[in-house]
Amino acid sequence: MTGTSGTTMRVPHVYVIIAAMIVLTALASLVIPPGSYDRDGDGSRPRVVPGTFRYDADRASDPGAEPPPGRPTGARLGGMVLTAPIRGIVSTADIVAFILVVGGAFKVIDRTGAFHAVIHGTVRAFRNRPGLLIAISMLLFSIGGAVFGMSEEVIPFVLLLVPLVRALGYDELIAVAIPVVGSGVGFAGAMLNPFTLGIAQSIAGLPPNSGWEFRTGVWVAVTTLGIAWVLHASRTVRVAPSEPDADGPATTSAGRLDGSKIAVLVALATAILVLVLGVRSYGWYVVEIGAVFLALGVAAGIVSRMGGSRIAEAFVEGARELLPAALVVGLARGVVLVADETRTLDTVLHAGASALEGVHGAVSLSLMFVFQSLLNFFLPSGSGQAALTMPIMAPLADLVGVSRQMAVLAFQFGDGFSNLIIPTGTMLMGSLGAAKIPYERWFRFAWPLQAWLALFAATVLTLAYVVGFGVG
Repeated sequence: MTGTSGTTMRVPHVYVIIAAMIVLTALASLVIPPGSYDRDGDGSRPRVVPGTFRYDADRASDPGAEPPPGRPTGARLGGMVLTAPIRGIVSTADIVAFILVVGGAFKVIDRTGAFHAVIHGTVRAFRNRPGLLIAISMLLFSIGGAVFGMSEEVIPFVLLLVPLVRALGYDELIAVAIPVVGSGVGFAGAMLNPFTLGIAQSIAGLPPNSGWEFRTGVWVAVTTLGIAWVLHASRTVRVAPSEPDADGPATTSAGRLDGSKIAVLVALATAILVLVLGVRSYGWYVVEIGAVFLALGVAAGIVSRMGGSRIAEAFVEGARELLPAALVVGLARGVVLVADETRTLDTVLHAGASALEGVHGAVSLSLMFVFQSLLNFFLPSGSGQAALTMPIMAPLADLVGVSRQMAVLAFQFGDGFSNLIIPTGTMLMGSLGAAKIPYERWFRFAWPLQAWLALFAATVLTLAYVVGFGVG
């Protein structure tokens, strides 16, 4: 396993990658015929109805039917491409606002000096055992991913981990790898995650959380793999330990916990508990979570006697530092919008499902994994992808002779593992922005992990087929 930043591979800037994906998606619509499946259900996740795919040209010939929109060409297609980044930012306004608010809140907390004191204490405790700190932290994040689908929630923790890993002598890449890889492998190997496993099993007609015994073993194995890889990679990006930067009180009382700093840390711990409760029990998402961190930032400033003006100045500075990350998240959504508006996404889904019909056994499971991974570039939402693909993959599993539990497992792997590297995912791009790491640098670092995870997926899916996971 290698992942050093000294690799000579050159990757374009993330803005170039996103722009190219928008243009290529639009150009693909000139050769891919538009089509669609019928959908049922309501809300934000309507289900595809298997066997109902039709090309727009065929639907247009139905007597009395409302004709589908024509294929966009020329100026219309060009306008779609040019407006896609702006419309993407608008459609992800809640996530963009969440990132900015979190950045501002954590800058206020940083100015109190509380982080600085905790980092000094942690460094002293783990100075000779930094690998243990990495392993424990990743295990906790993996539990979060497996149990309640922890994803965008990891972004604030990156801000906490950057100065900590620097003080322990690691590159900022490890500050991203700990929460992103930790929660990512837990998300992919989940046995309880309601946002992917729960929805996928429901659509596939399976009992909620069924097959948890096998999935628990998968979670243990993939979490072990993720931790082992990050521990190995951490040794390749060691740097000279440095003192964490701090403003305000910490500069004159480094490492000392006074009453106000303890109050800030208590507020932080309380906010995290409220966050976990809200996400798990009340379905909170980025708006509610952002509100918790906004309140946390204000409370931290008040108990530290910073004053209104200093709180506001720190908040603006923190939001400004995360603005590039927020923009990337919005721009990337433009790719999804173009694919949806050109009506080519369902055509690709239909072609992929049709190709799998002639394949049997473990090979079909591996191909399902590959297909779900590729689709995740254009639909980086676990619940959305489940709603789109599982109505097709579940009955397809019956046709090719694999269980629906195996099809759900292939979906979990395809959706989860690719989140660790795709530039359209909000968790990854927000985390990289928080650590000020260019996407191209992360790609050079993390692509070997994708190879190991792909091998892991193929092996586990083959094992699931051999032991008859979910059969009977």
